[in-house]
Amino acid sequence: MGTKERKHTAPPGYDEAFKAGAVRMVTEQGRPSREVVAELGVCIDTPRSWLRAAGAPSPGQTDRQNRDAKRLRELEAENRALRKSLRRKTRSLMY
Repeated sequence: MGTKERKHTAPPGYDEAFKAGAVRMVTEQGRPSREVVAELGVCIDTPRSWLRAAGAPSPGQTDRQNRDAKRLRELEAENRALRKSLRRKTRSLMY
């Protein structure tokens, strides 16, 4: 009988600094998890476990929070611009 060939290789080990960097890319930099996964060349499930271990929200939750925060900033900026425009128009009507 021959030796068995392994169908899959063991996943590579990552040091704590690498894991922490990946977690920061998603949580602090607000980068989409799919982008981070592609850049780092890791499986999509790997950062999920690192985020869970770090006590951070899952990538899906983080991605939604990042999108929501970005949208909120956009709406606030639009609101400021509209208020400024309204003030200008109101002043021009007064004179």
